[in-house]
Amino acid sequence: MAKTSYDAPAVRKAVHLIELLCDSDKSLGVSEISQALEINSNMVFRLLKTLEEEGWIVKTAEGPKYSMSLRPFHYISKTVRRMSLRTAADEPLRKLWDETHESCYLGIIDGTKTLFLEHLDAIGDVRLTVNPGGRFLMHCAAPGKVLLAFSPTEFVEKVVKVEGLPAQTKNSVKTLKVLQKELDVVREKGYAVDNEEYADGLYCFAAPVFNVKDELAGTIGLSVLSLYYSLERMIKELGPKVVLAANAASKSLGATRQVYFK
Repeated sequence: MAKTSYDAPAVRKAVHLIELLCDSDKSLGVSEISQALEINSNMVFRLLKTLEEEGWIVKTAEGPKYSMSLRPFHYISKTVRRMSLRTAADEPLRKLWDETHESCYLGIIDGTKTLFLEHLDAIGDVRLTVNPGGRFLMHCAAPGKVLLAFSPTEFVEKVVKVEGLPAQTKNSVKTLKVLQKELDVVREKGYAVDNEEYADGLYCFAAPVFNVKDELAGTIGLSVLSLYYSLERMIKELGPKVVLAANAASKSLGATRQVYFK
């Protein structure tokens, strides 16, 4: 993250120290912390003493060495409980729309279909508009494929049994075997693409959002018209932006799991 004229170096050092202790599976001494963070020992000791007095870290007799207390969890867990998917995705989704001005959405699993919690309409003379609350088939659209790919196999089979695999266009997936192969690709790449499979002239790109347990929470995606984009151009120019938005929402939910544009 770029530093600004308002940067507070001592706070930044304290944050890095807390992150280091949280990541470590053992207590750490002053010299170990100093070397890991490239901070002089005197500054490390001062930070440790302050955090210890505030109850954020505990000192062991051995060394002495330091480890995190559960006091931060007391506060952070409150934020996690208050943070909903919609709240976490709001800013990333709106930033995605600001950068693309295309149809952008947040989706979740609702029964055996994809439900849009939020949809920001594209601009332009010809554009796609969808109302939040809309429910869509999963097997033939990018957001649905993401939700299927990062769900248990049993759920995929349930969706196919309940909804079938109705062909929306000539490009729609028509068999479970082909669908399973496509979902393998989605898991490998970390995102899904819809090549005019839900509607002729419509391309879609979507990526998963994960929660604090690193489990699937939902999906962020966008749709474009073939009138303005080719499939390749959408993937190349807009795909990375969608992945960044999904990862930002995941991070806000407390997830460590991320996907990367390949």
